Amino acid sequence: MIVANETTSTISSSLTFSADELPKAEYFMDYVLGILMVLLTIIGVSANTSVVVLFTLPSRKKVHSRVTNLLRSLAVSDGTMALVGGTMYAVNCFYHKWVFGREGCVFHGVIMFWCGVTSIAHLAAIALERWYTMTHIQWSVANKYKVSKRVYLIIFFCWLFGFCWAISPVAGLQRYTEEGRVSCSLDWFNPSPGYKAFNLTMLVTVFFIPGLIMLTTNIIIFKVVSGSTIKKKDKTLLAREIELAKKMVYSKVFYLLAWAPYGIVSVWATVDWQTLPSYLLTLTGFFAKVSFTLNPLLYVGMNKKYRTEMCAMLFPWRPVDTPAAREDTPTSYSMEISKVSEDQTQSQSNHQIKEEREESELSTCDQKE
Repeated sequence: MIVANETTSTISSSLTFSADELPKAEYFMDYVLGILMVLLTIIGVSANTSVVVLFTLPSRKKVHSRVTNLLRSLAVSDGTMALVGGTMYAVNCFYHKWVFGREGCVFHGVIMFWCGVTSIAHLAAIALERWYTMTHIQWSVANKYKVSKRVYLIIFFCWLFGFCWAISPVAGLQRYTEEGRVSCSLDWFNPSPGYKAFNLTMLVTVFFIPGLIMLTTNIIIFKVVSGSTIKKKDKTLLAREIELAKKMVYSKVFYLLAWAPYGIVSVWATVDWQTLPSYLLTLTGFFAKVSFTLNPLLYVGMNKKYRTEMCAMLFPWRPVDTPAAREDTPTSYSMEISKVSEDQTQSQSNHQIKEEREESELSTCDQKE
């Protein structure tokens, strides 16, 4: 273990340069990434805070549902990543090195790892929730505004799952160290077999399995929506649910695309760190941090109902398209469900009348004979 630590120290020091030793291209790139990260941090913190408020205020109860509880918890995770990770990353870019010391490195690593894993777990849970909604239509519509204890247990499990992985390096299973020049993360470069086993197990459990869940459920959702599985009246009843499912598919795709380069580079660093260019850590780490701005912009910005309510909350003095905001209230859903029930009752009644006619005709024929 001592040899491994010495090797890691040598690797880390080889990736850290003073500002005077930096090539001009990387020196300029630090400023560009720093400015971009400042903008993304402001957007990320503001957008995620707005989502949390929107899905919490009693006055906006018309948009509250099972999925919005998951989205609110996801926004807390993404907002924390933006506030902590975005701020520290931007400051380091302007100094061209890590300036927060060893304690700051561990703090940054724990928060980013915890919230990153938690966000991915939330996306997987949302994918499963959308899949269940699309495959259990009547139950989903009837219970759209009922939030069971299972939802809160799922949220708790997502946060606990992220915390267990984030605290593992502090407990000695891995360690947090400098990643490139301006960030801190897991020690991807340690050649120790234990570290490599942890890295690969974590990547499979945290990234690839949730990604597979999202991919599989999204394929099923698209097949259900585009195929003949759903009856015509159910498609009308679930029109907004179908539209929301499509928007969430886009969000998951963009989120995975933001994290995919970082995951690939992490595997590369674990398997063969000697051939990995150091600047890839900085670039892929930047794109991974962009993910904390994607969810609120995609989930809320692409959904007309959420967008209308958000505008009404942020700009109460402006006129709002109230019909769009009211189109998905519990009352309207109850009316739709009642209509479906009436149709089903009418269908059963017609079927019963038809059977009675057939029996009457048979009895008439028997009498004639």
